[in-house]
Amino acid sequence: MSETAKVTLRTIANKADVSVATVSTVLSNKAGAGKVRISDQTIQKVRRIARAMGYNRQVVIGLITTWFREATEIPIVHSIIEKLREEDIHLAMGLTTHAELNAEFDELDLLDKEGFDGVIMEPSFALLQQIAAQRVSEMGASPGDATSLAACKNLVFINRYPIDGIPCITVDHRQCGVIAARHLIDKGHRRIAFLEGHFEAEPASYRPPIEKRVVLDRYQGFVEALAEADLKAVLVRDVQEVLALRSEITAVYCAHTRGSTALLNACWQAGVQIPQQLSIVGQDDEFAKEMARPALTTVDVRAREVGLLAARTVMACIDGEKPKGTVLAPRLIERESVHLL
Repeated sequence: MSETAKVTLRTIANKADVSVATVSTVLSNKAGAGKVRISDQTIQKVRRIARAMGYNRQVVIGLITTWFREATEIPIVHSIIEKLREEDIHLAMGLTTHAELNAEFDELDLLDKEGFDGVIMEPSFALLQQIAAQRVSEMGASPGDATSLAACKNLVFINRYPIDGIPCITVDHRQCGVIAARHLIDKGHRRIAFLEGHFEAEPASYRPPIEKRVVLDRYQGFVEALAEADLKAVLVRDVQEVLALRSEITAVYCAHTRGSTALLNACWQAGVQIPQQLSIVGQDDEFAKEMARPALTTVDVRAREVGLLAARTVMACIDGEKPKGTVLAPRLIERESVHLL
């Protein structure tokens, strides 16, 4: 029999100086249920001792995302998996919700029924509004929806906005716009456009309110940075509008993940040289932006770090701690797509 197999509730209880019933209650995640009341300090102590002794109870974390795209979600998931594997914790991924409220509650209900130990979730804007307002009925949700959300005690949000009571790991989207604008200004550009998105190939339902808010935050930061230099932004909706305004602008910040690669392709087809005739700063880093020619300068939302921090945060929740969320600062990855004027 291995050393790990010999670890029992009794050995953990002796080490923690508590009863076997207390250990059982804590490790079955029932410490806050019904009439059972165990202090946070004791919960944390028992769980840490159990983990240190190699107790072989299987811990499973659920992951719920809105989409699954290369630039953000895939690096996040990879780093979550790597961190949880180090801790011998399992990850189960639910269906992507496409930011639909009913789908989110369906996934939360399923994870609750299966007894998952924690959940990492990329919520829709509708869900954030519902939580913030604390008026479930006004959002058209049933009482069961409210119950399913409340049951997820070890819940961590990613890629969204801080909200009371639920730790969120995200990036400062307003600062994305600031970084892009300042970089172009530092390179001597004065006629700079903000490309809102690239949605021609997507269905009308692709742009839910949460994405609109993210882009709006980036635009606000972009405008503020330009105003500091006594400049005004040129707002454009699509890549064709950028090409139409090429004689009036020297640089573009593409605020949507696919915007810069779409613009680069459109410029190549139109015979516009990048960066000599038009400079481009993209949004979110991925392999395609590094391999593009010229390689694209981009504002990185640090997706791998978001995943790592999300994994650490949900583990802290399971251990009985009450961790706070984290808002990361984005960073500029400078490559070849911006010309010095």
